[in-house]
Amino acid sequence: MAYPKYVVSTANYFGFHIQEMRTLPKNFGIEAQVENGNDYLWEQALKELLPGREGDFTIHGPFLFMNLASPDCDFAKVVENYKWTYDLSNRYGAKHVVLHPYSNCARIKETKESLQRRAMDRVNTLVEMAEKAGANLLLENLMYDYELFDQQEFMDIPRQIPQAKFLIDIGHSLLKQWDVPRLLKDLGSRIDAYHIDDNMGPGTSDSHMLIGKGVLDADEFFKAYSCFTPGRRIVLEYINVTANEVIGNANVVEKLIQKYSRNEGE
Repeated sequence: MAYPKYVVSTANYFGFHIQEMRTLPKNFGIEAQVENGNDYLWEQALKELLPGREGDFTIHGPFLFMNLASPDCDFAKVVENYKWTYDLSNRYGAKHVVLHPYSNCARIKETKESLQRRAMDRVNTLVEMAEKAGANLLLENLMYDYELFDQQEFMDIPRQIPQAKFLIDIGHSLLKQWDVPRLLKDLGSRIDAYHIDDNMGPGTSDSHMLIGKGVLDADEFFKAYSCFTPGRRIVLEYINVTANEVIGNANVVEKLIQKYSRNEGE
């Protein structure tokens, strides 16, 4: 059984706090939320953060002010933004790039089916661009009150985009009350990575808490993880925590993975 490499999101280190990531042990990787900086910032930051690091480098692609389902989305600018993102991915050898397939559609006066078609057409374009650029694009499940894709519709995306691959955000699944073991079983090898974080469940905020601080049934998740997607990349996407808390929670995650990996082998 190959255990995953842990990656830490820059979501916890916005602005000048990104320098604090230098204190993370070298066995942790880095996931850059790239819209929070330009070429100059990332060139300088990654020059500081990546040398000697054993963990993977990954990218969370741009998503703010970008709703792929909206008729008002300037998709030509999105395409240019993702060309830059894929170039950054290639320059630094990113293992994946995360894409939000849509944003909040609550105020758009249009049918759900029409919104879904527009989003999937645009996602397909970005997937094809990623393939040509050699980038590993992953679609993320989301947490908005207006759920453009429920669990069954999300799992049906490969029928529309056969080459689609996924990153599953566990905190988002808690907010939408998705059946996570079934999600992992049905998507299986199409899941390439996870965002790991906890929250207080439906009706609360996407608070990105440490595992064990919210309602996540960690045993249920890691049992399913070890059964259906063993060794997939884990990104610790926490907010408002210390470096020591990140390291401590990674140890909790590792113990759970080892526990259920042993059980699967018995």
